[in-house]
Amino acid sequence: MPSGARVLIVDDELCVRDILRRQLESRGYSTAAAGSAEDALARLGAERFDLILLDNNLPGMTGLKALAGIRRATAAPVLIVSGHCDDELARDAKLLGARGIVPKPVDMRQLAALLAELLEAEP
Repeated sequence: MPSGARVLIVDDELCVRDILRRQLESRGYSTAAAGSAEDALARLGAERFDLILLDNNLPGMTGLKALAGIRRATAAPVLIVSGHCDDELARDAKLLGARGIVPKPVDMRQLAALLAELLEAEP
């Protein structure tokens, strides 16, 4: 796992953001959080991240709708995190530039392995 890789966690639920933050930081990642897609886009305009975890079901702009703006702002891989994963969401997410989908509740071992794989593949 790349040491200190910076991950932006985008989720409207504070408890989800806190759990992911604690788990990722215990594995050596540096994290930042946003409670909406709009907040995430603002952060991406001011900061650099190595990977983005993006909830789809957000107030205001959904994660899928935010993907175009995120792709314009950064080349960092994006994973959609959702409690409502299905084939249509997976297809749409990939078409819009996401690297994959992580179902909620999140299995942290699987997520950590996926993050390490994606970050090692990045130039």
